[in-house]
Amino acid sequence: MFTSLKAISNVLFSSDRLNRTKEYCVASPHPPTPLGFRLNISPDPAVSIELFQDVCCPFSKRMFNTIVEELIPMLKDKELIHRICFIWQSVPQPWHAQSCLMHEAIIAAYLTNKHKIVDYLQSLYYQQDNFFDEKTKDLSRVELYARLANIGVQCGYEPGTISSKLNLEGVKGNSGLIGITQHLKWAVKYHRMRGVHVTPTVFINGLEAVDISSDWSLRDWRKKLEPMLNQWKIHQAT
Repeated sequence: MFTSLKAISNVLFSSDRLNRTKEYCVASPHPPTPLGFRLNISPDPAVSIELFQDVCCPFSKRMFNTIVEELIPMLKDKELIHRICFIWQSVPQPWHAQSCLMHEAIIAAYLTNKHKIVDYLQSLYYQQDNFFDEKTKDLSRVELYARLANIGVQCGYEPGTISSKLNLEGVKGNSGLIGITQHLKWAVKYHRMRGVHVTPTVFINGLEAVDISSDWSLRDWRKKLEPMLNQWKIHQAT
């Protein structure tokens, strides 16, 4: 009798799980374009570098500044930037509650004007200290959104454009921010599937580059990238 009840329970449980899996597969949309925010224009890159970062992470800030302020300008000067694409991937870290809100604001900025996303990221990283736990512990979600939207105004976004996408007035139940929440889900699902936990984490041409560190200098990056670019030149010549 016990065996029969257990068998019936297993069948019912498996059936329910299958139904829920089917429902999830049908209901879960896919992103219309590849995930991530491009930090530079490269129509036909030989090297793709994905930077999995948390905008609330000091180590991510250090790496971001080195790449945007030193590495990318150097590659432009050497006329190599068209061969490398830097893609910023969003990794909100949940042990900093405000991190999720910061990444929602980044998505809102990108959806408002993707051509200004690097400016917004730079501005947000520059003011990163203002969003640490100590300075945000008494702020509400609405107050944080207002501060994040104001950063957009400071770097050239039209007033009200980012804040309108972070508006909670029309939210019902637990629906989240229309448009923004889905993009955040895609970003989180993507870095989970890639096995990313620590920020920053770097992938080069699809594989994790475990040797790359946030304290790398311009010289370290050049040493890493030059062999790949030289291989591309040899391949093109043959």
